[in-house]
Amino acid sequence: MYRVIAYDEPTDKAGYVIHDPVVGLAASAGKLTISSSQTNTLSLTLNQANKLFGKVRPMHTHVEVYDSDNSELLFRGRALKPEREMKSNGQFIQTYDFEDIDSYLIDSVQRYIEIADATPEEFLKQLIEEHNSQVPEYKQFTVRNVTVTNKKDNTLRKVDYQTTKDAIKKLLTDSIGGSIICEYKDGKNYIDYLKSPGQDHSMEAPLKIAENMQSAKVAIDPSKVITRLIPLGAQIETQKPDEKHDDSSDDGSKLSGPMEPVKGDWKPVIRFAAKCMGITPPEKNVDLVSKLIKNESEGNETVVNNWDDNAKAGHPSIGLMQFIQSTFDAFAIKGYENIRKGFHQLIAYYNDSNWESDVGIGANGKEGEWVGPASGPSGHRRRETLVSSPTQSGTGGGWGSPFPSAGHGSFSGGQLFGVHAGGEFRQNGFHDGLDFGSVDHPGSDVHAIHGGKVTRIGYMGGLGNYFVTHSDDGYNIDYQEAFGSRSDIHVKVGQYVKTGQVIGVRTTDHLHIGITKKDFDYALRYAFTNNGTWIDPEPLIFGGSKQARSLIKRNFLLTKMDDSNSLSADNSSSPLAKQELDIQAGIDLFNKSKAAHLEYAMDYRRADILTDQKHADCSSFVSYFVELAIHETDRTLYNTETLHGFLKKHGYILHYEGTNKTLPAMQTGDVIIMGKKGQSAGAAGHTAVMEDADTVLECSSGWPGGYPDGADVFEHGKSSNPTLADWFSHDANNWSGEWYWYLYRFSGNIPEQDSGDQKGGTIKSGVRYTIAPVNDGKDYLDIPEFQKEFGIINGAVTWDSIKDPAQLLAKGKAWIKAQKASTNTFTVSAIELNEYERFKVYDRYLFINPYVAEQQLLTVIGKEIDLNKPHKSTMTFGDKTAKLTDYQNDFKKISKDVESLKSTVSTIDGDVSSMRAGTSSTKLAMISEQLGTVDVPQLKKDYEGTQKDIEDSKTRLNSAETVLKTVKEDDETTKQTLADYQQTLAKYQQTIADLDERLKKLEGGNDSGTGV
Repeated sequence: MYRVIAYDEPTDKAGYVIHDPVVGLAASAGKLTISSSQTNTLSLTLNQANKLFGKVRPMHTHVEVYDSDNSELLFRGRALKPEREMKSNGQFIQTYDFEDIDSYLIDSVQRYIEIADATPEEFLKQLIEEHNSQVPEYKQFTVRNVTVTNKKDNTLRKVDYQTTKDAIKKLLTDSIGGSIICEYKDGKNYIDYLKSPGQDHSMEAPLKIAENMQSAKVAIDPSKVITRLIPLGAQIETQKPDEKHDDSSDDGSKLSGPMEPVKGDWKPVIRFAAKCMGITPPEKNVDLVSKLIKNESEGNETVVNNWDDNAKAGHPSIGLMQFIQSTFDAFAIKGYENIRKGFHQLIAYYNDSNWESDVGIGANGKEGEWVGPASGPSGHRRRETLVSSPTQSGTGGGWGSPFPSAGHGSFSGGQLFGVHAGGEFRQNGFHDGLDFGSVDHPGSDVHAIHGGKVTRIGYMGGLGNYFVTHSDDGYNIDYQEAFGSRSDIHVKVGQYVKTGQVIGVRTTDHLHIGITKKDFDYALRYAFTNNGTWIDPEPLIFGGSKQARSLIKRNFLLTKMDDSNSLSADNSSSPLAKQELDIQAGIDLFNKSKAAHLEYAMDYRRADILTDQKHADCSSFVSYFVELAIHETDRTLYNTETLHGFLKKHGYILHYEGTNKTLPAMQTGDVIIMGKKGQSAGAAGHTAVMEDADTVLECSSGWPGGYPDGADVFEHGKSSNPTLADWFSHDANNWSGEWYWYLYRFSGNIPEQDSGDQKGGTIKSGVRYTIAPVNDGKDYLDIPEFQKEFGIINGAVTWDSIKDPAQLLAKGKAWIKAQKASTNTFTVSAIELNEYERFKVYDRYLFINPYVAEQQLLTVIGKEIDLNKPHKSTMTFGDKTAKLTDYQNDFKKISKDVESLKSTVSTIDGDVSSMRAGTSSTKLAMISEQLGTVDVPQLKKDYEGTQKDIEDSKTRLNSAETVLKTVKEDDETTKQTLADYQQTLAKYQQTIADLDERLKKLEGGNDSGTGV
């Protein structure tokens, strides 16, 4: 029996009984649900005679449920909204729902905070402390017992305006496991966080079907099924941010470039020397200095002029640019003081304040001559040190070419990174790296382009033999498609390499270089998607320079020219031609609009965005923003219908369209268009543009801070109100009409996104070894027989100590062999179970039912208590040790039952057939003679009718067997079908018995031994 006590207020000390059958008080109906995974609830239905009828106040009224036998408190909770009903007899009733005290945790919101180096107990206490500061005393909790520990207590946990209950679930129970249990005791609320609540009752008598339990229903929960396993190994180890193990520092302290001529060409060395001195020389100067070198020394770094006036004076002209020693010394930089090194002379030349005017056209009209008054440097020293320490490209430090002797070389469109003519054969036309061909970049030795640690070596379809390095400054560099065999790779996993080091031999027609700052396995998913995951290697390798090329392609990059519409027009300044996005130009427009107090207007005034920025609407603002960013000179203003075409013609590709209500990872320059195309004109559409990966800019109305005090242009980012995510969610969930939106992304290069991934030599949490290197590029293993039944359900299993992909693959296959395919639940009614009350939620009991599953230790995961009819209460056991084979064993049991049933039917069939044989007919004839008027033919017809029924039954059973072969669960339908057939068989067996009895009588005997 159960007793329910009500309290008008949660702080009341004395309540009143509203249900207790012992004293004659009973609710019309009541059901208490206790669960290990959900909030406990109580449903009460009361009539007008009950004391609580009409008095319930949501959130104020509280009730307590006690077990009358031992006065144990089973439930305390608060009322929700009541439901009123009048029965056909005119009686009014009310149904109330009550929720457990753990619902208090949804009444507080955790403010944004980042917490590191806190144990689960410390973190929970911080959350509860914040909760307690926001709610009245009766809703406050005391953290009592915490048994959950975590190896990674230094994990950074970020709480971002969640309810306390959601924060606990997301950052504790869902993340590291365990159970939260709330208890009301002695007037206080306690909260426990337990690793394994409940007790094992393995030593007690097990629950057995047909003994101390009459029956059980089983259900298999496919939500726990894994049909695609992702085996994960140890976290990939790398350096700490303050430790430098390779030469890849990207902090500006190093510059990499050529210090020797490339195929006799000194121009790359000239540019690099100027860069080291903080100068970006015009190409005219580079050309003149190159000609001076040819005129003065023919490119010989050590040649000495022993015949001119300088030689006669005892200080001959020496080296590449024919300095005399004293002049060279006057401009040389410490560390670069060897006059017989061409690079050192170029450094000295660019240390001359008159560097640009001292080389030009000589008096004889010849280009490439010293033209200063001293026939050499005429200015003063510019610097005492270089702007950055240089390192030879290809010999260690910074970045270098994989084939240094080939220089920059030339690349065809299909070899270049990004979207180019010649690369149309690829998905989306996008190339995620840079290809160095054996013709355009000859050489067999492959040199490291950047320092780093080798993190993986493997073979993958589409990549061939490949390896990846990870650098101190966060780059993952993929070398692929160059190595015909594994032996062509000359490095090992864990080895550190330096820029320029020979790391392998190219034995194919090209080398592919891919660079990303994302996790490599993650990046592989976006090999054909230009979303910022992959980085263009060319400017990194060659010091910012890219091969000069025209990217004006009519099918998707056509831009409007001048009046002549000449394709030869100079478009070198266009970001589109360079495949870059000048996002700052658009941001400047936003700032001007704010300063001008822009007012939102959808009429003719929207064109003011082009002049004084006094008015605009969403689409005119985005149109002009993009036009400025790509340096488009045509000032057409589009709307949400025509903006699609404009973007596609100007280097944007459609990245997403659909009805999702959350944003994917965004990127600088992304354009969002809301409203289905064809239906988005006027107020039915909206558009905005991304300033960076975390911030959207829009022209709109209705937000705080708008016109006239501010401006109707808004910035929604990480710290704004609303944030980017809140802004998008608000629009998505409050959209008038059908919600549909589009995301357009610029197809060229954009400023690198600050995503926090793999910076400073650290790999973000969760980056682990996978089986992809030894599993044809796939980091998962499929389980086909279960995918057929359940579809593809991904699940990851981690082996923290394994770093070898081959060993990880073996572990994954072994796991599949014995994996947990599902969690079975068994529901038992109280009338079939002795001592129902003694079973506690979270406790575990031994359970034996050979027809349903193997012997298992099961957890009580839920109880439904009927307050008025306790015998109708039910209890649910959860399968703690379900195995893949459970399912198969159950299926085999059903199959055996079907075979047995078929065998029985066959036996019956044989018996009937023998009665139809000649001997049976003779026997029946003899009986007919003895009995005279007994209707033996009718008896024979009865037998024949029985045989026909059995034949029909056999046909149906054969059909059932076919159906059962496709069933992978012993669900209720299958068991019921089997039971029906067994009942049919029993009827036929009874019919046979009856007929047999009639035959005995016909033969002259019966059970008592007397004749008929």
